[in-house]
Amino acid sequence: MEDLTKLSHIFLENISDINKKDRIIILTHVDSDGVSSGVLLYKVLTKKDYKNIDIIYPKKGENGYSERIKNLINSSKPDFLFFMDLGSYPLNFDNIRKIILIDHHKPEGIPNNGVLLSSFPPPPYISTSYLAYLLLKEINYNPKDYLGLIGEVGDYGLEVDAPYFKELIKKYKKKNISLVSSLINSARRVKEFDIETSLKYLINSENFEDLLIDSVYMKKLLYYKDVIKEDVDKWKRTKPKFIKNIAIIEINSPNLIHPIIAQIWRNVLEKYIIICANFGYLKDKVSFSIRTNLDISLLSFLRKYLKPSIEEDLGFGHERATGGIIDLEKWFDLIKKIENDNIENNEA
Repeated sequence: MEDLTKLSHIFLENISDINKKDRIIILTHVDSDGVSSGVLLYKVLTKKDYKNIDIIYPKKGENGYSERIKNLINSSKPDFLFFMDLGSYPLNFDNIRKIILIDHHKPEGIPNNGVLLSSFPPPPYISTSYLAYLLLKEINYNPKDYLGLIGEVGDYGLEVDAPYFKELIKKYKKKNISLVSSLINSARRVKEFDIETSLKYLINSENFEDLLIDSVYMKKLLYYKDVIKEDVDKWKRTKPKFIKNIAIIEINSPNLIHPIIAQIWRNVLEKYIIICANFGYLKDKVSFSIRTNLDISLLSFLRKYLKPSIEEDLGFGHERATGGIIDLEKWFDLIKKIENDNIENNEA
């Protein structure tokens, strides 16, 4: 990661160019890190009297750089566009004065008129929301610290070596932060893909205690959390199929639980690459997640067999956490390639 002071100066230079009447779009990912980062920035800007701001997000199973997103943004004609927690890719947009990307994934490039503020590569492990918090704090924009913390815990857990992290965890309590982070994640995991509720849940909070009140938003998110827990319990004991040091787990769930199942098995089969394939999340598609505890690049592993694809959200993410959404034929072709590759390696 670059020096935080240097990044904050770059951030201030670019954010200072925004005029009060400018149209601003915040395009954000839908997990706890993405939603909290988008809301954190939204709250800071609205408090500084910027009025013309919209938060948008990808649809279910959609990459933030899809053709639909590009067309939506171009038709909206923003002056400023923020990408939050969506990676960085050289996709070009029409007539946008400035694009600011705040992120922690491995960069693939930068859009035209784009400025990337990234915590990659780790260590330290700093999520997008926590990076946004640190940058805004550094330039005295008074961000809500709990919004940065929610995303950090959602992505990296409770044992992180990042600035101010220990004191913030002590301030807000591990149990409470973990609960809120899991509630936001549950909204994007259920088949309803209810990101509006998770956004309203955070936007309507003035302090962290507001998120612990028994509101209509919290009730709905608690229900989603129970749905996901029940579904994970149903599928987590599915026996893997093995191709050498690769364990493949196939499930059929309407919910986005394949990353959780892959994560569970990663900690069971520590010397394996885990692939969890979900045949029920999107119609006629296989949604899959790859995880490992091995010291290897899963991005390189997957790209050995499949070319990265924006429309399939395929082959991006992290070195030890990636995946994609492909049609059935392409999935079975992937498995065949992996099998043949291992046969060739055994014969060599």
